[in-house]
Amino acid sequence: MELRLVRSGAEPPEGCAEIFRNSAIHDRYFRDPGRLENSLRRAAAAGELYLALDGAGRALGAMRVVMGGFCGLYPYLSLIGVRDGCRGEGVGAFLMEELERMARTAGARRVMLMVSDFNEGGQRFYQRLGYWKLGELPDAVKEGITELVMVKDLI
Repeated sequence: MELRLVRSGAEPPEGCAEIFRNSAIHDRYFRDPGRLENSLRRAAAAGELYLALDGAGRALGAMRVVMGGFCGLYPYLSLIGVRDGCRGEGVGAFLMEELERMARTAGARRVMLMVSDFNEGGQRFYQRLGYWKLGELPDAVKEGITELVMVKDLI
């Protein structure tokens, strides 16, 4: 599958929120009406929303990258999602490769992310890509959910 990365304009494209539907992240964090759309709007307005587009220009994945987001030192992957029906087809791996490319281009030595304790598939995915667990943050985003802080050394 041929994909290309584009930065969103000041507003997320129509239907961007659909990328996250039918996912554990959506079910746990974005069930409240408008919460996901507001989050995507803030990301787009900040220039932090990136989309994986197929050859027809359809958004198959999205990620929010805060370039100085982790203590002002390392790029931070704040959110990532792949459209239902496209999961397991390399879209997430493409987004992660692009994140790491952007980080290297910016001169970063590491890239950081958090993955929820319930997201075991996500944890395995990041570990396969070379990420290691730095620590745990109980109740960091939502009460009752522990976030695992994961890091990848780029050099």
